[in-house]
Amino acid sequence: METSSYKERPDTEPEAAEEPAKKKGSAKKYVLSGAFLAVLMAVTFYIIFRDTSIDEVWSLLKTVRLPFVYAGMLSILAYISVQAFIIGMAAACIHIKLKPWEMLQYSFAGFFYSGVTPSSTGGQPMQVYHMCRDRLSASKTTLVMFVTNITYQFAVVLIGVIAFCFKLNYIASIHGGIIAVFIIGLSINLGMLLFLAGVLFSENTLKKALRGIVSFLCRIRIIKKPEKALRIINKYLEEFEEGVKLIKANRGRFLITLLASILQFLFYHAVPYFVYKAFGLTGYTFIDFLSISAFLYVAVSMFPLPGAVGAAESGFVLLFGPLFGKMILPAMLLSRFISYYTMLLLSGVISAFAQLRKPYNLTKEHKLKVK
Repeated sequence: METSSYKERPDTEPEAAEEPAKKKGSAKKYVLSGAFLAVLMAVTFYIIFRDTSIDEVWSLLKTVRLPFVYAGMLSILAYISVQAFIIGMAAACIHIKLKPWEMLQYSFAGFFYSGVTPSSTGGQPMQVYHMCRDRLSASKTTLVMFVTNITYQFAVVLIGVIAFCFKLNYIASIHGGIIAVFIIGLSINLGMLLFLAGVLFSENTLKKALRGIVSFLCRIRIIKKPEKALRIINKYLEEFEEGVKLIKANRGRFLITLLASILQFLFYHAVPYFVYKAFGLTGYTFIDFLSISAFLYVAVSMFPLPGAVGAAESGFVLLFGPLFGKMILPAMLLSRFISYYTMLLLSGVISAFAQLRKPYNLTKEHKLKVK
């Protein structure tokens, strides 16, 4: 592997970790998001179950085969663990070696904050916050997030397109309108993929974007010292560009990260199949469930709701209804509790630990040795 002159940023705490007012404001925002999520969940389940006997649903849930429920839980844990591995591989591309427990903390934090904020907007900013709090420079953190984002969007688009090809006739037979929703969701993800690729692999794209933002903020007088802002941006860009060179020199790791992202989503979309087997049902294959789940994932990604609550439950009932039959409501409940609600609780606990622990020093202690 090639050596690099990539320079470290001075080991100073990020401003976000030093400003109590910002912490307080951020905490308030997430408390409000959590409250909104709770209300949204209550309304969703009321609408779905208002004409259904809760006792009947509970009696069906008590018949499930627990080994398959555990398999579903292990599958979603594998999803989060592979995300941790992806973060570690992305960091390794720029010669930062993260420990397994550190990778997992960032992964669980991303899952939790994505789950409680609209359109999953809080996950990656909080991952950035935790990495910067652990003294990883802003440019390096940005590079890690860019790599994980590109591979994530690639996996979503690839699996979504395959699902569309496999299950187009099935989806059309249920509700043709959801195809339009899927196409919008796929277009959004594809647009994001192309934008990220342009930023990562084209220096001019990022330069124009950042300088355009500074110019706009100067015009509306939010930035009063444009020369100082441009100096900071230029310094950031220098370090970012050096990091991009390292990523290009580590194409093998980048490819592994790409393949891991695809595997990650296979674990996620396997959950409905394990729920299907937990109820002792037969007749449909793993590929059927994988395709429908991937189609649903892309379709609900366009809804600006925390964890796609409401859209995900309704979509599950609609698309998986013919597969589960009379078991559809308890199946939806079990599937969402495995893939979302239970993991949200676990990731919340780990995120709280990550927030309260003493910051690490990733720059000094985690330099990856290169030959």
